[in-house]
Amino acid sequence: MSNSTQIKSRKEEHVNIALNENVTVKGVSNGFEDFHVVPTAVPDLDFNDIDLSTEFLGVKFQAPILVAGMTGGYPRAEKINKSLARVCSKLGIPMGIGSQRAMITNKETLSTFNVKEEIPDVYLIGNLGLVQFSANFGMSELEEAIENVHADAMAIHVNPFQELCQPEGDLDWKGAWKNFEKITKHSKVPIIAKEVGSGIAYEEAMKFESLGASAIDVGGAGGTSWPKIELIRNDREDALSLDDPTLRWGINTALATFEATSKVQIPVISTGGMYNGISAAKAIALGSTLVGIARPVLQALVDGG
Repeated sequence: MSNSTQIKSRKEEHVNIALNENVTVKGVSNGFEDFHVVPTAVPDLDFNDIDLSTEFLGVKFQAPILVAGMTGGYPRAEKINKSLARVCSKLGIPMGIGSQRAMITNKETLSTFNVKEEIPDVYLIGNLGLVQFSANFGMSELEEAIENVHADAMAIHVNPFQELCQPEGDLDWKGAWKNFEKITKHSKVPIIAKEVGSGIAYEEAMKFESLGASAIDVGGAGGTSWPKIELIRNDREDALSLDDPTLRWGINTALATFEATSKVQIPVISTGGMYNGISAAKAIALGSTLVGIARPVLQALVDGG
């Protein structure tokens, strides 16, 4: 199986598993139950005057919601991403796409990412993995990822735990910080540092900021577990079991949000287990600019359009 075919197959497996399997980890929550909103008995305002619009990276959106990047790189993903783009365009909120590595290695998959061809006004966040720049990606691949989908910003995702659990995972992260700095200096669009489910501690949030990140998506624990998804795919005898306590690894979304918003000046996105409005409200109250939602949106799209 060629590398591009392998990536395409993996992307489709990811979505199918996310939709049909239990991909959360028992005993791990997003942590927002530990934070409480103090109620106001006398609000002294007209609720009709409440404005949910927000500004992110110099652009005004109608609500502090981001449809986080999920997929791309296989035939079904084109319909999913374009459907999501139409929704985001109508609602006036930004959306992300899944890792564009598949697009770089197989040009035929471009249409599964390039939603702006049909929905040009959607604010689109592209996506590449930082570990790829320790292997064979350089600034030309970054430019290709941005220009071919007309990305308004780029998420550079970090996912070492997922890679460790992935059967064909990339394990060489040497030089990753230097590569991130090169990316931010070279990019023509804002760069968002993004975890995918293990959270970003405040020390690394501060380092991302110092190296030129325009925003941070904390991608905390408590929602979809990508390591668990990889283990469901993994049939190696030495793979972790699905109930191994190691899968509880990570910083929950609430704590990662609290740490990041306390330490950095750039916008923070809270993604990870954001299943209801009260969690979103708490994240905003803690200082997040946007709340990222992924699997619940995908599930709703597949179930009911």
